[in-house]
Amino acid sequence: MEDSSEEEEKSSEEDSKTLEQELDDAVEEDLSKELEASKKEAAEYLDALKRERADFINFRNRISKEREQFKQAGVEDAFKALLPVLDDMDRIREHGKMDSSLKAVSKQMDKALSKLGIEKFGEPGEAFDPSLHEAVLHNPKEGAQSDSIEAVVEAGYRIGGKILRAARVVVSSPLPEGGAAPEGGSEAAAAPEPGA
Repeated sequence: MEDSSEEEEKSSEEDSKTLEQELDDAVEEDLSKELEASKKEAAEYLDALKRERADFINFRNRISKEREQFKQAGVEDAFKALLPVLDDMDRIREHGKMDSSLKAVSKQMDKALSKLGIEKFGEPGEAFDPSLHEAVLHNPKEGAQSDSIEAVVEAGYRIGGKILRAARVVVSSPLPEGGAAPEGGSEAAAAPEPGA
């Protein structure tokens, strides 16, 4: 009987070891499945985070660009409201009737425009460029080689590459093939005068 009890103990011990091994294998398999599921879930979260981050960067860039466009539009609107004042100051400056206080204001205005990136253009002697200048008068002249600006009626302004207003100018042009100036001296351009 002792042998059978020993055998039973050995058998029960072996069963216990087998059961323990099966249990360990089952736990290890469960842990392995949980680990794989966790890795998959972590990868999905990482992908989602990367997409959200890219979306946020695109959003931030788009907002920055829009903010700059709104700022530019505000500068342009404010500038257009000041155009009559700038034109009057140019006329006063041209006729030499500017006292020292008005000269100081004029210089401050020029500095402010420069600070905003607004550039004035259109000077007598420049070559006429229809993309920058609006001819209000053509004046054929002897000896003129090409169309050039004789006088500036209203200065042109641009910001960066964008024309805010074309310069309104009087253009000196070469005489036509006949060599004689047309009767009446000058011919008016089709553009109407402001306020007309």
